[in-house]
Amino acid sequence: MNIMIFKTSVRDKNELTFVRPLMNILFGEKNWTFAFEDEDKILRVVGSIPCGRIIEEIFRSRGFMCDELHYSLSEFNV
Repeated sequence: MNIMIFKTSVRDKNELTFVRPLMNILFGEKNWTFAFEDEDKILRVVGSIPCGRIIEEIFRSRGFMCDELHYSLSEFNV
């Protein structure tokens, strides 16, 4: 499994109506979440393959900023 993390400009659950249907089809309803309380409006996606560019395009084509945040597990002492 791949866990991808994105910084977005999605402000609240109402704005998710523009991306929710496609995200649910591609990843499944329980495989992506938002942290609206985070100042970066973090999107986390679990997928079987890395597909950061596709996710960025989904959000950008609907008028949102979306940038993948690359990380290493070594940053978390794992």
